[in-house]
Amino acid sequence: QLYAQRLLRLRELREERERAAAACREREAARRRGGEELQARAQAEWAAFQARKKAVAVFSLGRRPGSRAAAAAAVDRIQARERDKEQQVREARVENIKLKHEIQNLETILKAQGELVEGQCLMDFEHMKKENQKHSEKIDDLSDEILNLKKKVLNAVHILSQFREKLHFVEAENEGRKAELMDIETILSQKRDILTKTKQARDRLRRNNLKLQQKRGLLGNEILLRDFEEKTDTAELLSQRLETLKHHHAGLILTCKGIQKKIKEANSSFLA
Repeated sequence: QLYAQRLLRLRELREERERAAAACREREAARRRGGEELQARAQAEWAAFQARKKAVAVFSLGRRPGSRAAAAAAVDRIQARERDKEQQVREARVENIKLKHEIQNLETILKAQGELVEGQCLMDFEHMKKENQKHSEKIDDLSDEILNLKKKVLNAVHILSQFREKLHFVEAENEGRKAELMDIETILSQKRDILTKTKQARDRLRRNNLKLQQKRGLLGNEILLRDFEEKTDTAELLSQRLETLKHHHAGLILTCKGIQKKIKEANSSFLA
């Protein structure tokens, strides 16, 4: 009877353990599904955040022509390093959590058995502590690197915002300069039209002046008039001299005739 009772109790305990194990498996599966859902949502949000951050950085860096591809490449490199660091931190944290669970299990077992300070378990425990310390230090280093990267990203975003404000200011100033340039071009076009009309009027006046000069002859040309007067005076002097020479020539002719007549008379008287 005692054996049957113990066997029945053992069967009940086994069934209870199986039910507890089944409940644990169900809770584990539920928690795993919940963890996978949370991980998927976190990854989606992280990917959206990275895409948004990349878009903002590329938009800020790629405002100048030809610099969008270089900005995208630089942002991709920074995000790749950040993903690697995050992956390393995630793996180190997971390893740290596993080691903590193993340490807790070992502590529980050792406390239950009363052998916390015995032999190999103590060595394993110390080894686990050392490994945990190493992983903690690695996590701290990776966390510092991630903080440095985040600071660099924040500084880059701050600088990009300053450049964006300066770019907006320069664009506004350029718009003002463009408006001034359009006004100047309008005034210049008007002045050019006026200059063209003035040149046309000047050409007409020049042609009319040439026609009037051709019609007036020597009128108004002081040099030609002076030369004409000098030539006229010279012609008058030459005419007067010619008349004088003519009178002198006539006198000489008369004188010659008288001399010839006297010669003839002298010859006649000599012959007689």
